[in-house]
Amino acid sequence: MAQEVGVRSVQDLKQFGSDLKRLSEQLSNAFHAAEKKMNRVCEGWNDTSNQKFMTEFQKDAKQIDEIANRMVEYAKFIGKSAEILEMYRSNRI
Repeated sequence: MAQEVGVRSVQDLKQFGSDLKRLSEQLSNAFHAAEKKMNRVCEGWNDTSNQKFMTEFQKDAKQIDEIANRMVEYAKFIGKSAEILEMYRSNRI
């Protein structure tokens, strides 16, 4: 099965899942920090250009959160797949 699905290294697959989860967390944290800074900077800046920017930024931040959540789900899928492959390999030996 492991050869059939094209996985050369289960450990590499697990590492990719971990890396993907970490990237998701970093992306989400960085965007939330930027959003907090934007809100602080924009408190006294109230014109239509700034309001438009803030609206777009918040919409983009929501999309980033959705992407980060999908990355976490995919990392979970990768982890489960790696476990199945490890069980398969250990039973074959």
